[in-house]
Amino acid sequence: MFPVFSWYADYVDEVSKPWVIPNPDPREVTFGKYTVHSAYSYYGQVKSLVKQWKFQGDHALGFRLGELMGITYNHLLRGKVVSYVPRYGESYPYFGNHLFSFLAGLQKTGNCAVVPAYVKTRSTMPQKTLSRSARMVNLHDAFVPTGTCADIVVDDVMTTGATSRVLYKCSPFKVWLVLARVELDLSSDFRKA
Repeated sequence: MFPVFSWYADYVDEVSKPWVIPNPDPREVTFGKYTVHSAYSYYGQVKSLVKQWKFQGDHALGFRLGELMGITYNHLLRGKVVSYVPRYGESYPYFGNHLFSFLAGLQKTGNCAVVPAYVKTRSTMPQKTLSRSARMVNLHDAFVPTGTCADIVVDDVMTTGATSRVLYKCSPFKVWLVLARVELDLSSDFRKA
């Protein structure tokens, strides 16, 4: 568990502002040997909120979204070991990483331990620019396990599921938990995995 998360929660409470965050619409889909849980579809207002948090640096919003996920999925998170998708060159989320604020909120309300279970060993192209098959090639052998196993892995948005598949092969987990999921039918892809 990262002790700095508790400090961050106090910091965010001081700078927080109101956002219009829609009520979650939780979904669950089984992909092979793990389950994907998402609170939202990645469209409209949710897409705008994710962009504001992720690309415009609104860390307080990220914290609030993490708190919402912790409340929504408390039954899954409580007492579990949670990890995340690391960036290249970092073994844990640092303050400037958008996932740091999200994980802080998630840990606060989800009653879970957040640990670094993976390290990204090389730089990759941004996934959003690639086709489904190119995403798998892009991430092939890009991650190694740290030796700490996670029950749940958290990410912001799931599109094709390439990242979850690569991390699962690296070190298995039970649940892939995302804020939002692009509504694609991936069931046939995951039966092949």
